[in-house]
Amino acid sequence: MVLIKSLTPVFILLGRAVAQSGQINLTSTDCVDVSGFESCQKDATAKDATCLAQARKDASELEVETCACASYTDNINCAAAHCWNRVNECEYQEYVVEYLVNCPVAKTPLPYFPAPDNAPDACSCNVGRVNLAINGSIEQGSKCSSGVSGGDAFGNTQKIQGCQCCEISGALSSIYGICPDTDPKLIGLSSVSKLESALDTPFDACASYLSEFDCVSSLGFSKDAIQTYYKPDNLPKSGTATLSNKAGTVTAPASGSVFTYTNAADGKTYTISAADAGKGSGSGSGTATGATATSTQKSSAGRVMSGGGLVLLMVAIQGMFVQAQFSVIESVYI
Repeated sequence: MVLIKSLTPVFILLGRAVAQSGQINLTSTDCVDVSGFESCQKDATAKDATCLAQARKDASELEVETCACASYTDNINCAAAHCWNRVNECEYQEYVVEYLVNCPVAKTPLPYFPAPDNAPDACSCNVGRVNLAINGSIEQGSKCSSGVSGGDAFGNTQKIQGCQCCEISGALSSIYGICPDTDPKLIGLSSVSKLESALDTPFDACASYLSEFDCVSSLGFSKDAIQTYYKPDNLPKSGTATLSNKAGTVTAPASGSVFTYTNAADGKTYTISAADAGKGSGSGSGTATGATATSTQKSSAGRVMSGGGLVLLMVAIQGMFVQAQFSVIESVYI
């Protein structure tokens, strides 16, 4: 085992990372404003194409990554404005998780994420809560390991291993604790395997460290999102349920007819106006802060599925760039 986090490629190849983003599409079916949503997505795709053309011209890997992040933001804003009645569903919640995973500068808060507990028409597993809890465990593990100092070398080594084992336990416990009935493979189990590899710490080898160190009282891990830090010998039986939407109907936008939020990825403050059913009056607009350029989403004719612009980005990246980027693990795959 190692004493520090291994550096691992967040985007092994950028093309592969963006290809994953095409797995979840935001669809217009049953949206409160179908035509407005489809038009908003068409504008978002056109914007992506323009962004990508400039990235190709500049042969800039960073610009392509920026285009991908902007595409997610635009589509999230389209849903918040024109499909607010479906934002509790698995489709939207998984899409936001994908954004947080594939865009390295993405952070919360984001519109309608995660869904509130017991919300109507919500995903059977609160994938947003799971994602945030796993990432929280990773952040706490990093803080715990980096804070070990003083004392004897052997004791420090043991404590760092305890930090890493609690980090892995926290990630697993997020899955089994928040959504015990759901198949873990659908909600982040592969990310835990990646974490074990990156830390060179198999969870099966953590029993003695988790017995010696209490993750909460000894190492300072939080119990806010995780009630029980499981050990290798008491991990619950895996659930088998797939993801589905619960019963219920969202009849009014939970954030009100107009709200604003600042997106950490681009530094812009977006004003979201929720469309009324059948009127197509909703819009999502972004006004820059500082020197950032203004971006706007507005209605136009046409139909498009989200991911179209991301597919273009994926093709371009695969054709242009092959260099991996490396970073300390900060986000996980779901």
